[in-house]
Amino acid sequence: MTKTNEEEGGTTGTLLAITMVIGSLLGAAGGLLLAPQPGKQTRDKLRAAYDDVSHTVSDFLKKYEGSVPEFLTKVKDELQDVPEQVRTELTSIAKDTGETITKVRELGSVYLKDVSKTIVTTFDEGKQTLASTLEEGKKLLGKKTDEEV
Repeated sequence: MTKTNEEEGGTTGTLLAITMVIGSLLGAAGGLLLAPQPGKQTRDKLRAAYDDVSHTVSDFLKKYEGSVPEFLTKVKDELQDVPEQVRTELTSIAKDTGETITKVRELGSVYLKDVSKTIVTTFDEGKQTLASTLEEGKKLLGKKTDEEV
């Protein structure tokens, strides 16, 4: 969906106006509630602030009567594509993750084969070294036995 500059400016302006009204409400209420005054004065100020905000909201609604529903429709239209975009992104991530897992498995398999070969080779070499050491030991013991006799 392509937007013109006017549509984007209208949407931004409406959003800004809504944000300003909400901010004004929160700021006024917070200021009155935190101010150190007797209860009656605070209630009176809250009532006055409520009336002021009520008039501001009424004026805002009159001014943007047609714009707010249009703004909400635009937001709704923009948000309709979000689930598909998220699904597409998650599918891509899952595919990449699956490919990475496959590569890791393949590399792990090759590594385990190499380690296995190294262990077997080392074991065989140790076995041969042990056998030759035993043979040399037998020969030395045999010589001593002959010399002793």
